[in-house]
Amino acid sequence: MNQHSVTAGKPATRAPVFFWITVSLLAMLLLGGAAAALLLVLAAGNINRSGGWGWLLVGAIYVAAITVVCSMCALCTAVSLFRREPHRRLSIAILIISCLVVSAFGPNLIRAVNSLRRQQDQATRTSEGTTQPLADSPSPGTIPPTADKSSSAPVIRDVENPEILELKSKLWEAIRTKNAGAFVDCFYVEERFNTPEIREQNRNQVEILLRDETIDVEVREIPAKELVEIMKIQKAKTASLVRYSLVPRMMLRIRQEALNGRVGRSFLIGEQNGKWYIITMAGHTT
Repeated sequence: MNQHSVTAGKPATRAPVFFWITVSLLAMLLLGGAAAALLLVLAAGNINRSGGWGWLLVGAIYVAAITVVCSMCALCTAVSLFRREPHRRLSIAILIISCLVVSAFGPNLIRAVNSLRRQQDQATRTSEGTTQPLADSPSPGTIPPTADKSSSAPVIRDVENPEILELKSKLWEAIRTKNAGAFVDCFYVEERFNTPEIREQNRNQVEILLRDETIDVEVREIPAKELVEIMKIQKAKTASLVRYSLVPRMMLRIRQEALNGRVGRSFLIGEQNGKWYIITMAGHTT
């Protein structure tokens, strides 16, 4: 008898490598969900006080994680079936369920990602559109007179306005030292509104303003349309609350760097006895 004769038997199967990878992914998903649920329970009070957005954020993250993990599980089970690994029935069940989950959540996830990308691109274009004039604009001393007349709010040349330059110097010093009190000293408040309570309120507002990094302080003319409305208010009776503390002459803008791009805060400024101040209305800035 030939000792090398072949006996009939079952075809050899391979080690279930991809099947156990699938099981590991599912286990990680379950453990991650349990850990997230525990953290949410511990932080439930803070989340509810902040408006409940934390629940939506964690839920959206977990749905995205489920979609990604199920995609990987579908791929691994498909490879496992192709390799004829053991546990074929369980692999087929996991493959079907994973495909159903991906088909249910996958399109929504793709749309959400595309929406976020479009919003990011739009925010970038908006930021570039607002910051490009700052980077490309010539210095105040090189602006031709024709450009000043054609612009609705041209920058004023500081060398021709030493009083305005003095105001800007005081503001820059207050910004550099984070001195809200010195900043408030540049306000012109009517005597009837010059109370410790209003000054403290102004200090609190300025402290919030000084938290961000200031990159520029510029002075511009008040646009003609806004000036018409401002003068209507200014012509009110002296005893009226809706009246500026000084006649608005210029507009001062503080430009800052923020987490979401560049922002700004504008103030009306006016002159009193040869000095320029930030104008208030009923003791507060407009």
